Amino acid sequence: MVHKHFIKNAVIFTAMLLIVGVNSTPIMSKAGNDFGVAFSVDGETRFTGSQDKYTSSSVQMSCTDKDIDGSYYYGKVYAEENNEYYDVSHGYEYYFDVNETHNMLNWVNEEGYTQAVIQCEGYSVDDYHGAWFGGYWYPDI
Repeated sequence: MVHKHFIKNAVIFTAMLLIVGVNSTPIMSKAGNDFGVAFSVDGETRFTGSQDKYTSSSVQMSCTDKDIDGSYYYGKVYAEENNEYYDVSHGYEYYFDVNETHNMLNWVNEEGYTQAVIQCEGYSVDDYHGAWFGGYWYPDI
């Protein structure tokens, strides 16, 4: 009888630990905004919309879609302040095609800014229709 009582208490204790553990465990998520933005590139330089940047971490960008085969773009991180853009990439730029994801080095916070954007420059773009790329980016990872 003592053995059944011990098993019952152990099961109850384990269930309580699981409930408390699940409710007290911090949820891991990307710092800052966790939504993506789509952007288009037509052979010229374009910027994504700006997002708040809270940490000195890398910026993550993922290219998930495009409409012109053979086209690609390079991206680098800029800071935005009062509709002015400032290169805070320190020369780092990243190649993007479909299914490419990069953690992009940047110095947004270190240089005193709080808004990040990504400058995108398209290549092998159709002269008549342009090109469209879609994806997501996170200012803090």
